[in-house]
Amino acid sequence: MLPVFLLSVWRRLILTHRGCPLKSKPLFVYGTLCAPELLAMLLRESDETAPDVDKILPMLQPATVKGYERRSLYFGSGYAQQPAAIASKDPNASIQGCLLTLATTSQRRKLDNFEGEGEAYKCVPVQVYIATDQSVAADMYLWNGPMEKISPDPWDFAAFVKNGLQDFFLNVSEGMEFGGEDDH
Repeated sequence: MLPVFLLSVWRRLILTHRGCPLKSKPLFVYGTLCAPELLAMLLRESDETAPDVDKILPMLQPATVKGYERRSLYFGSGYAQQPAAIASKDPNASIQGCLLTLATTSQRRKLDNFEGEGEAYKCVPVQVYIATDQSVAADMYLWNGPMEKISPDPWDFAAFVKNGLQDFFLNVSEGMEFGGEDDH
């Protein structure tokens, strides 16, 4: 039997996933995860559960993070439909996105898995500014892959929704795996 202090340490390690606390700390999302349809699909309980956008909308709030840029990624012969956030040298740089408040740790695990957290992206703490200029502590997925994959071009959410969301949605739904128990 493990001593009580070791159980406490073990529990703390289990509740921390690849560097990002799994507690309901909000996430700043700035790319594909800003699409409520995609979030609804990713956060559903199983592949037999229909995505419910109405459950997702209250979880999203327009927000900004300062000191970062959102760029397109290169994969294969051209740029991908995914963005990457990188630290900026421009003191006025900012990214428009959404503050996402998750209901469960299972939802957080699903998004960490989707983003390849720890591999292509790493989770970093950021200060997020919501409409009232109020600052909120949140996590954000920062690009952690090779810098040569970063395009000099900014990533455009409106263009993604218009030209790429449907294909992206189909590609994601084909490779989707659901994991983790739902623990409120």
